[in-house]
Amino acid sequence: MFLGFSIQLFSKSKHNTIMKHRKKETIGLLVTMKAKAGKAKEVKDFLFSGLPLVLQEPETVSWFAFQIDDSTFGIYDTFEVEAGRQAHLSGEVAKALLAHADNLLESFDVSMNIRPVNVIAFNHKLGTQKKGLLVIMNAKAGKSEAVENFLKTGKQLVADEPETLAWYAFKLDDTTYAIFDTFAKDSGREAHLTGKVAAALMENAPTMLNDFKATAIQKIDILASK
Repeated sequence: MFLGFSIQLFSKSKHNTIMKHRKKETIGLLVTMKAKAGKAKEVKDFLFSGLPLVLQEPETVSWFAFQIDDSTFGIYDTFEVEAGRQAHLSGEVAKALLAHADNLLESFDVSMNIRPVNVIAFNHKLGTQKKGLLVIMNAKAGKSEAVENFLKTGKQLVADEPETLAWYAFKLDDTTYAIFDTFAKDSGREAHLTGKVAAALMENAPTMLNDFKATAIQKIDILASK
């Protein structure tokens, strides 16, 4: 049990249905963490237990807890304004994460593992979110604007993909960008990976991105979402 909540009580909520967002999503956070040996289940349970808390945060527009591999986990969340992001960073989920980090996580460093982001574009559709992708890319010198324009164009392409439920493009720093998207099932994810956005990314990568390889496209499982 974490944060005073029973995991079993909220397990049915871990694959939330996307709702239409009334607030604009302009900024966010990307948190990555690696479980210590033998602690992966506890980290997963901790992430499940964070959902009821973020549901009580009106300024946290979207929140996703996800798993990359057997021991690597993450959180991606969005906000309309900086005040909302700061409220979340000083809220109960963040406090609990820091309180449990030494016991559960390997070398967790707030300055390195909790990264503020600027949302460039997003697209939402209704559906149950279970699968996802996280793609991190680095722009070549002088190509940041080209990458941003490419990502803005991607929003229009994913709008035509019925099985791509949530799609975000965001900026981590002057040259680092990412895509985070979700799907109901593997077939939707595979359709996206063989679709127009993925094809355009691989076609333009040699001119825009530093050492981009297909292995940068990480398949993830969505554990819980708001």
